[in-house]
Formats: sequence, structure tokens, C-alpha cells
Amino acid sequence: MHTLTEFLKHNTMMNARLLDACEVLTEGQLGASVDGTYGTIGATLVHIVQGQDSYATRFFDLERPERLDEDPFPGFEVLRSRLAKTDVLLEEAAVLADDGRTVSISGDDPAGTWDMARGLLLLQAVNHATEHRSQIATVLTQLGIEPPDMSGWRFFFDADHMVEK
Repeated sequence: MHTLTEFLKHNTMMNARLLDACEVLTEGQLGASVDGTYGTIGATLVHIVQGQDSYATRFFDLERPERLDEDPFPGFEVLRSRLAKTDVLLEEAAVLADDGRTVSISGDDPAGTWDMARGLLLLQAVNHATEHRSQIATVLTQLGIEPPDMSGWRFFFDADHMVEK
């Protein structure tokens, strides 16, 4: 088993699980937010997808797709389509991550341009999605909706990594 690949497979599974849980929400629920989170559920889902677009295209030095608007919400089909492409790329990236190559990162928070190991970019990809999935789970909880189980334990069982003795 390649551990970094499993991290990305967990990311793939939990993003899909969260989309499934949110797809049944009303427009008002998709527009819900609580203090301390990124924004509305819909905007945060778009943000997760756009982040994943960014990490995958940076890793492979590809052209980034056109940005999605957070408002109005672009729809679950659009988000699933984007994730289907980048899930494959990021899982492929996990296998290549320890090749000693770097990726150039430019941004405005903080402002500047840096080189970093490509594998570390994948750490940010997983951390970013996990943080924002958790924020959506918080909003769902405040709405009285049970969020999906997106834990590592759930992944271990669902991916048959836990074998009963």
C-alpha cells in the first residue's frame, strides 16, 4: 500500500460523500453559513473543488480550468465533473510525489513566489479539503442535519483496510 495514495483516496471518497449529503439540501440550506466557516455550504463546496483544481494543475504544470462562481451555485453536476478529473490527477500525483522535483507556487496570501517539494503540495490539498469539509459538517449540524461520517476510520472500513480478527 502506498500511504500517500491512500490519503488522496480518502480525500476522493469523502468529497463524494459530502456532495451526496449536500445534494438533497434545499436552496436555503445550501445558502446557510455559521461564523468561523468559509461561507455558505454551496460556496464552500465550490471552494473545495477550485482548490483541488489548483493543486492538481500546479502539480502537473497544467492550465487551470476557468474559475467557477460561488454565487450562483453552479450545481452538483459541475462540481462532480471537476472532481472526477482532479481526483484521478491527485491520486496519480501521490505516486509521483517523492521524485525530488519542485513546484512553483505564487500567491497573494502571503504575496510572493516560492518553490517547494511537489509532495508537500499534496499535504495542502488534503488539509484544505479536510478543513472545509469539517466546516460544512459544522453548518449541517447547526441546521439539525447529521453530517456524513468522513473520518479516517470510515474510510478504513469502506476501503477494506480494516480486517476483523
